[in-house]
Amino acid sequence: MPQLDPTWFASQLFWLAITFAALYFILSRLVLPPLQDTIARRLGTVEGDISQADSFKAQAEHARADYERTLADARGRAQGLMNEAMEDFKSKSEAATREIDRQIEMKLATASKRIAEKKEEMIHALTPTMGELTALIFEKLTQATPSSEQVHRILNELEKNRR
Repeated sequence: MPQLDPTWFASQLFWLAITFAALYFILSRLVLPPLQDTIARRLGTVEGDISQADSFKAQAEHARADYERTLADARGRAQGLMNEAMEDFKSKSEAATREIDRQIEMKLATASKRIAEKKEEMIHALTPTMGELTALIFEKLTQATPSSEQVHRILNELEKNRR
């Protein structure tokens, strides 16, 4: 093999150096600068995207904090409105209960008065019958006929005891 023959080493080393230098020149002047530009642009794009993502993340966190704060405020206002409505309902129901109690007391007083009047009317209506009954009972117990004055006195005693 001619590559391994030591006589050819010098020329092979010469052509190796020329080929290496030419390849180095072509790569360093023609291929690597556009490749480096592409890599730099890509790096810039990636860094820009990362910074934009960080910005979006910060905006999202800010929006989330605003949302939570707004939600907490809304819950607080809702709770306040509920408390206010409950207090309003409670005061209205208490006022309605007091009014109903007052009406019931008035009706009860009226009914009691009417009952007392009817009771008095019945007692006055039954007074003659009670007089006759009292006279009969007195006559049965004592074997004597009472006078109308004695009957009135007994009825008056019963009336005093009743009150």
